[in-house]
Amino acid sequence: RFGSPLLLPSLSVLNSCRRLKLAQTSRPIIDSTVHQKKKESSEASQPASTRHRRRLSPSMAAPAPEECLDVLTAAGDKTGVSKPRSEVHRDGDYHRAVHVWIYCESTGELLLQHRADCKDSWPGQWDISSAGHISAGDSSLSSARRELQEELGIKLPVDAFELIFVFLQECVINNGTYTNNEYNDVYLVTTLTPIPLEAFTLQESEVSAVRYMHRDEYKSCLAAESGEYVPYDVNGQYGQLFSIIEERYKDNTESRSLTLQKQISRYAPIHLEPELTTLSEGDKEALGYILKASMVIDEIFYEQVWNSNTMLRDWLRAHADSSSLDSLKWAYYSINKSPW
Repeated sequence: RFGSPLLLPSLSVLNSCRRLKLAQTSRPIIDSTVHQKKKESSEASQPASTRHRRRLSPSMAAPAPEECLDVLTAAGDKTGVSKPRSEVHRDGDYHRAVHVWIYCESTGELLLQHRADCKDSWPGQWDISSAGHISAGDSSLSSARRELQEELGIKLPVDAFELIFVFLQECVINNGTYTNNEYNDVYLVTTLTPIPLEAFTLQESEVSAVRYMHRDEYKSCLAAESGEYVPYDVNGQYGQLFSIIEERYKDNTESRSLTLQKQISRYAPIHLEPELTTLSEGDKEALGYILKASMVIDEIFYEQVWNSNTMLRDWLRAHADSSSLDSLKWAYYSINKSPW
């Protein structure tokens, strides 16, 4: 998190970046062009739809042993007991899981995965971008990163994941044989543009396809209780997903500009005129090398502040002429040399 929260624009960057919102807390944003590394296979050259991606190759890994889950109380506290996943759902034990949503800012779309037909819950239905249980002893964030990498082949840094709310799901399915009493930590990963569907490598045992869908359309399908989608009550706890996104992107350019102008007006520009007439030719040549070294040190400083700081800087500079607000953002960033 950073000091005075202000809105930064969407970042077309090659690494993870943080977005800050007016009078609200900061949030992470990750670009869709670098972190995803497609796993090459002999079948990976087959063409894929630009809006719908099916798995390219079957998994060659041997079946993993059944994972154990921490058993919780109904209030969500650990009991100190862990059990195999199948027994947890058989007995209706409370446990924890993660939901990871990938949201594309420029298109307003969420990434959905199509659950494999062999899944023991909600087979063959469209669902969250990535989800999975928190194994016994594991942390929520590490589980979110792991599930995204295992299911979709996308490895993202820690600061790409924003925990937005916790959702308790209580239901019984499969003719009463599968009880799901699950505390879900819901994470949001924000991208500027859609992660190319060709970048995903899907886990055969979990996911059969992925696609993008506008958040409003998806919300409507859930509200209509369409059988194609894993059900979530958008009028209940899970409606927070949509309300958080909608509130975040309410535009108030005039208010943001005024706030930013006040921030900038706290500084008085001072122009310095260097006096070089007394320097010898050798000193002037040496000064040139000092300046070049200083520019290298400047770049190091940007990286030390934050690993994606140079990407943020380049994006803001490139878009400074897009609007008066973008111009102010670039001006204030130039003062701070980092997110503020």
